[in-house]
Amino acid sequence: MPYTLAQKSRILQKIIAKANALLLAAEDDAAVDEVMRTFGVSFEEGAMPVDPQRSKILVFGALAGSLKDYQLAAKKLGIPSENIVFESDYERLHNYDTARLRFNSDFSDIVFGPVPHKQENMGNTSSLLAEIKRCPNEYPRLTVASANGTLKLTITSFRNALSQTRYFESKA
Repeated sequence: MPYTLAQKSRILQKIIAKANALLLAAEDDAAVDEVMRTFGVSFEEGAMPVDPQRSKILVFGALAGSLKDYQLAAKKLGIPSENIVFESDYERLHNYDTARLRFNSDFSDIVFGPVPHKQENMGNTSSLLAEIKRCPNEYPRLTVASANGTLKLTITSFRNALSQTRYFESKA
């Protein structure tokens, strides 16, 4: 049976949930080793390398200017527009399924700007930003875009945020 990308994503989320449950239930190092053998993984320190040809940056939040201006700013930093996904429609962000970001390997980074406080699949968490900060290893690298001490995606805060991404670091 050919699976769609959405179906594969849901299957991955189910596998991750099972692996997570097994790992959390492991009571000692031997049990953790057994879970790792089951899934054929080994523990290595450090972040996973980023493949600039495959990874993307998710820009998550309302933009203060036009999309074309942001794409041009990224291009000037050497980041092609096809390597950036903009989720910037404030009204659509209300219904954005935030569970899609957890354990997501499509994105190396999230540039976070102003978003609605509550979104889909947030559970008891107060906000997506709080959840990513609470569990940073479960999400792409977070970079917060701010201006004057508040969440804001201006061209300047966007350029600054892009320069702190794994994607940008891997190109240097």
